[in-house]
Amino acid sequence: MAGLIFFTWKLTVSWATPELSGAQALIKTQKAELQSLSNRLETSQSRLKLSEKEIQVLRQANQLLRSEESNRQAELNILKGELDFYQKLAGTSGSQSGLAVYHLELTSTGSERVFRFVLTLTQNLQRSAITSGKVLIDLEGTLDDRPLTLPWSQITDGSEAEPAFRFKYFQQLDGYLVLPPGFSPSQLLVSLEVKGQKKLVSRGFEWLELTQPANQHHKLPPQEPVPELELELELEQELNQSSP
Repeated sequence: MAGLIFFTWKLTVSWATPELSGAQALIKTQKAELQSLSNRLETSQSRLKLSEKEIQVLRQANQLLRSEESNRQAELNILKGELDFYQKLAGTSGSQSGLAVYHLELTSTGSERVFRFVLTLTQNLQRSAITSGKVLIDLEGTLDDRPLTLPWSQITDGSEAEPAFRFKYFQQLDGYLVLPPGFSPSQLLVSLEVKGQKKLVSRGFEWLELTQPANQHHKLPPQEPVPELELELELEQELNQSSP
């Protein structure tokens, strides 16, 4: 009986050995292929990470360039605004004679109905006389789908007097406008009532244009409050230096 068992085991081993060897060889080959695929995957992942870093660097560089370009454009707009202001003030642009409403800036506040305005008035340098008067501000729009024009008394708290001006070359006035509930503004009309003159100096501003961000960055050169005589002397010195 023992001999029969030994013979059966010997026969089985001799028959299974080639198959086992083949399976081991196949496993070894597959392990090698798996290792190769793993190495290729690691390489691809490394390249992907590198590409992502390169893309991130390019994006940051692009954002930096855009920011610098935006800053340059903003500086250019400021310089153009200053040049335009001084040209009109000096009368060299040919677009202004005498008193004028140069610019109106409107900015929103914490309330949807309250806006702060900064009004810039100019006068040609060739006019040596001091001009004075008051500013009339009317707001055109609609209320309940009907056209309506509101005077100064209806777009303020009612206690503030109309802005007054008195200057020789230029002046800035500021204040607040309060919209009535349900009123939709369309145009702001600024009129200058000069003492001793019957004719008004007027200029209209579209409300939508006033509330655009681009309009809110129209700045004049920084000015420190100075006595009128000192300001006059400084302007005369600048004109003398720029003259040939």
